[in-house]
Amino acid sequence: MLIRPSLLPRSLLRRLLLIAFILALVPAAHIANILVHGNFEPITEGEAYRSGQINKGRLEQYLRDYRIKSVLNLRGGNSGADWYEDEIAVCSRLSVRHYDLAMNSTGKPDPDVLVKLMNIFREAPRPILIHCRSGSDRTGLAAALWKVVVDGEQKSVAKKQLSILYGHFPVGQTSVLDDFFEEWDPATASSGK
Repeated sequence: MLIRPSLLPRSLLRRLLLIAFILALVPAAHIANILVHGNFEPITEGEAYRSGQINKGRLEQYLRDYRIKSVLNLRGGNSGADWYEDEIAVCSRLSVRHYDLAMNSTGKPDPDVLVKLMNIFREAPRPILIHCRSGSDRTGLAAALWKVVVDGEQKSVAKKQLSILYGHFPVGQTSVLDDFFEEWDPATASSGK
């Protein structure tokens, strides 16, 4: 049974509206922070960072401020796209190593992609910045894999990298990444299975 607002005392109605406003404000503020800062966060402080696609000015700032030596673009090579050409130019100008690896946000990673990712984890100069378009899904999976393979964390802890905290929602098409991570056996990391 629904209670009509006109039947509630005004003070109670105001309190309920204030609570609803606060509950809506918290996730909105978090989402705004993701959008404003490009979802830039440490994976492992001083070793690995994550983000969404950031503009060339912010990219240059982060590369300098955090002394980042490598960028891993999980969107794959996109010659001719402005964002891609800007990223390549900034990395070249700052002598930052650039890697392209095409990962899909709506499908399980191919074994050969996982092998390449593990090789990049091992060989890329650090610190490394790992990014995709939003920094939520593909980047979240890569960050979770990093935490297990590089940092030696348990999967249950590493899974936080693939969460709503970074804009990943484990529903719909991108839930395949959660399923993959749950099924993934870290012992197969070098083989990509």
